[in-house]
Amino acid sequence: MSRLNRLSASAIRAMFSSETDAQLIMLLTIFDPDTTGGAYNLYLADGFTGRLASTTEQEIVYGVTSNNQDYSFIPMEITLPPEQDTGVGQCSITINYVTQEAITLVRTHLTKPALANIKLILASAPNTVEAEFPNFYITSANYSSESIRLELNMINYNLEPFPAYSFTPRYFPGLF
Repeated sequence: MSRLNRLSASAIRAMFSSETDAQLIMLLTIFDPDTTGGAYNLYLADGFTGRLASTTEQEIVYGVTSNNQDYSFIPMEITLPPEQDTGVGQCSITINYVTQEAITLVRTHLTKPALANIKLILASAPNTVEAEFPNFYITSANYSSESIRLELNMINYNLEPFPAYSFTPRYFPGLF
């Protein structure tokens, strides 16, 4: 089943119209699956609706507030997973804003697979999720002076061996 039939008419118009007032915004959440306390949760958006309430006069941050969570605006490009009947999709995100803090974050926190959740919303209705792509693992992160590229994959259970063990006397002595 296609994800397009779950989108609202405004979201489809925002995706396919050459000129429209509707803005489709991607919300990206990156977090460590091993911690529940949110040791380094990152909330990023590829568009903005205004100035975030948590900013000060010295540091002005634009972004989106969706479901009481602030997402900071960072220019990003996404390649969404393809529609497949079998298997799982793969997508990539390119962050086009590189700072020393971002490189330090990639080097320190993305040393093991982190989880990424992707949501698509309309700027006119930020609390309504149009499409969601949860539980992608960030399997690789490459960076240069211009961009950071994150490769996202899901666990592919089709490649896992089944059954996990061979039926040998060591694992199943009752069979022999």
